[in-house]
Amino acid sequence: MAEIVIRSYEPRDRAAVRHICCETADAGGPVEGFFHDRELIADLVTRYYTDFEPQHSWVAVRDGQVVGYLNGTLDGRRALRVMLWRVVPVSVTGALLRGALCRRETWRLLCAWSRTLWARRLRCGGASGTGVAPHLHVNLLSEARGVKVGPRLVERFFDQVKASGSKTFEAHVRRDNMAACHFFKQLGFNEVACQRLVLSTPTGYRETDAVTYAKQW
Repeated sequence: MAEIVIRSYEPRDRAAVRHICCETADAGGPVEGFFHDRELIADLVTRYYTDFEPQHSWVAVRDGQVVGYLNGTLDGRRALRVMLWRVVPVSVTGALLRGALCRRETWRLLCAWSRTLWARRLRCGGASGTGVAPHLHVNLLSEARGVKVGPRLVERFFDQVKASGSKTFEAHVRRDNMAACHFFKQLGFNEVACQRLVLSTPTGYRETDAVTYAKQW
């Protein structure tokens, strides 16, 4: 079996990154577990990083095929601003033009978001993370899991964070994604915040937590 190589993200990797995002978006499973529109989810999860800050993204490649990626930012404040004003409006407009409002699961997803906001308002406990610290997203196809690819990707981004002078970086995962939680704990991340998260499903709703892990040095 060919070795998996880690290299910097390149524009030619964009489609592969979006595909992997959608294949792993539901706690490691396909996005269809909660939503049908792959283009919208890929936009919301990856577009800022690939289109506006690609220099802090990395890919894992085997036999010329991308099998995993890390998207990162050194400036969470800028990432949020660009998401709100440039990524989200264009992405949502595209989804509407594709007929998203005509689908029941779209309304179920919107309802899940509103329930999440209400649950967090009632809970009002715990920190929510800095929101501006460097942060990352790691996603791997099943063939790249369990062979130390994830730690190698994080190490590359870690070197960039240290070089920037920052003393911390964060990752945000779902509590029910136990593999991801274990992954970050094994790499020395500590849980620093958690907020309630309501998820839509093909048959209704379920609840979990959105957990913020941070690593400091």
